[in-house]
Amino acid sequence: MTIAGVELSLGSRILMPTGPAVVMAIDRHGPAVKGALGDVEHIRWDRLVVQKSGGGEQVTHTALEPWWSSLAQSARNQALVRLEVVLVILTSYADGCPELAREGEPHYPYGDGFGLPLTKRVEAMARQLSQENAGDRVLAWRVMSGELKDTNTSATTLWNWIKAWRRHGLRGLVDRRKTKGKQGWEVLDARFIRIVDEELAPFDGTVSKVNLIEIERRIHVRLKQDGITDLQLPQRLAQQYLSQRYAALGSTARGHKGVKMRKRRGFDSYPDIHPGHLAVDVTRADNLVWDDVHSRAFSVEIITFISVPTRVVVACRVVPRSATAIDVAMALYDVMRPFSMVVNGTTIDDFRWCGIPASLDFSPHPLVAHKPALKTDRSLDGVHVKPGVTPKSIRADNGAIFISTHLREVLRDLGVDLLTSRVGHPTDNAHVERWHDTLQRAYQAIPGFKGRNVQERGRHVGMTADEPLLTARELEQHLHRFIALDYHRNKHDGIKIPGVEDGKFSPLEAFDMLSVATGRILVPQHPDLIYQFLPIRWLSIGNAGVTYKGLTYDGPVVDELRGLRPGTFRAEDSKIPFFYDPRDRTRLWHRSAITNDRVVELRWRHAGLVDAPLTDVVVQRARQLIKARGGNNVLSRRGTMHEIIDAIGELTTPPSVEEWRTQLGAAALRHQQALIDHCEAAEARVLVDGQPDSNVVPLRPARARIRESATVVDVDEVWPDYDDVGD
Repeated sequence: MTIAGVELSLGSRILMPTGPAVVMAIDRHGPAVKGALGDVEHIRWDRLVVQKSGGGEQVTHTALEPWWSSLAQSARNQALVRLEVVLVILTSYADGCPELAREGEPHYPYGDGFGLPLTKRVEAMARQLSQENAGDRVLAWRVMSGELKDTNTSATTLWNWIKAWRRHGLRGLVDRRKTKGKQGWEVLDARFIRIVDEELAPFDGTVSKVNLIEIERRIHVRLKQDGITDLQLPQRLAQQYLSQRYAALGSTARGHKGVKMRKRRGFDSYPDIHPGHLAVDVTRADNLVWDDVHSRAFSVEIITFISVPTRVVVACRVVPRSATAIDVAMALYDVMRPFSMVVNGTTIDDFRWCGIPASLDFSPHPLVAHKPALKTDRSLDGVHVKPGVTPKSIRADNGAIFISTHLREVLRDLGVDLLTSRVGHPTDNAHVERWHDTLQRAYQAIPGFKGRNVQERGRHVGMTADEPLLTARELEQHLHRFIALDYHRNKHDGIKIPGVEDGKFSPLEAFDMLSVATGRILVPQHPDLIYQFLPIRWLSIGNAGVTYKGLTYDGPVVDELRGLRPGTFRAEDSKIPFFYDPRDRTRLWHRSAITNDRVVELRWRHAGLVDAPLTDVVVQRARQLIKARGGNNVLSRRGTMHEIIDAIGELTTPPSVEEWRTQLGAAALRHQQALIDHCEAAEARVLVDGQPDSNVVPLRPARARIRESATVVDVDEVWPDYDDVGD
């Protein structure tokens, strides 16, 4: 008879629950087998299966399956060895049946045929096994390592094997340590699991982390408070459950928050293919910079706009701490402008606006459009371009600067959608958050690196005696070079192109590929583009000019604006719109049909008398100082303008208040950036018009000539009297 390809005949061997059995007869219903104790049993064919054993195949009784096959091969081999020992002691045959006798069986003193009692046979087998174990190198190594005491097998062990075989057959000879399965969490009491869940629920980033012992204490207190006294828990399993749940929370409170947000994350990427889909964020720079105003080290922030589908950094600005909406708006101004950087050997230029001229001209003149070619080859020498894009949407968090009225008005005028992240979900803006980690490569290459936290900070960080620090402007130039020469030219793992999943592409290569699909994405460039990002103030024109917050501004265009009838710009009054830059209070700007839609500048009358960074913060602090003195009436000989000049001069002296020292340093940095921005606009106007515009003064030429001259200044010379200077 054949079972699953195995020939079964008289004398064949079958593994039964009690051990080996021999086939004595075969009929249509099944074989009759003889066991180790001489009993004959008839077995149906459906109770026999074939299993692989020791490189061959063995017919096995189904009472052993699937338990027997689920055991490890080492556990089965050990059980079969023990079975042979038991059967030799009891029957003198290793397989239990005379029909399956091996060479030399039976042999003295085993079996009933030699007339020795069972005790003597057990003792003889114990001596024989001890002698065999003495030559086993594996057992000798286990003894030497301390795992075993010795290689001897005691008679007690053999008696235990015999008793186990008589009670449970082959199952009793299997080492229980190897059959002990792992219990699942389902054996734990549901009340215990409920309390554990309730105690771990608050750890979502809102509370501080505590250790596992404290968690266990709280659970036991809850069990007692709920009156649960009949709880029977496997101690080790309960500890494993608590340890696993505790580890799953995360190692820090920040990790707790990340685990909570992971449950509400999306499963698909946003299908954006236009480079104008941007993400923006502000982060504290991990480098200290040098403050030229007060000769000290301080921290700054980095504003970054990144194109989500291409990962191109389209804007990166260094600003003082506590960035404002104006800072973000000016970074958006950089987004819409292409910049170029020239590398010639070891000489590396800074980013320069390369988008002029590019304008829509409906006059008979031909359309002029300049689109710089992106540099995607591997050589460093040449021109490297930071592309400009027209924003389509901006992803930002719910910071006050991103949802401010001014920024919303700018985005509304540009037709840009503002997509805010869910509150408390920084992973909604993951692309720019990951960029902050990439900045570590740039930070660590320059002096002043302070690490991401106090644990990474060195003791001498910020001490100029140990390392010369960069200024904020130099840090910005370093980041621009890192972006153009390193980040934009290296492969980015986040860029995946359908159909070329294994391809490695740089951000600039991705930008080139998407530009082919989207067409022209560069906004028409114009020298007056900057003023679209500045706030507007509605002001009236007086006899002396335009007065705003105590400062009077004047220019040639004022006479033309003074004669306009009320309602020209706003129906309800005669006020006129002026562009206003909080970073530079020395100027206002105006654009209307009267100026042929060109921007003209109005300067503060006394701008030449003040050498302070005249920002909105400085002017406001000066006005507060005047108010603290009792107002302008305290010194009636002086006018309002002279009071402000004196107050600003006092504020620029070495301050003793740390808060004001920080604000003045930030004002100097913002004022410097404002001068650079308006200087670029003025230079662009020269390129378009062919000659400088007398109404727009990019920098302070008079001051520049003084600094460039070699004239020796007498510090003891009498300062001018502001009263004699006049208004």
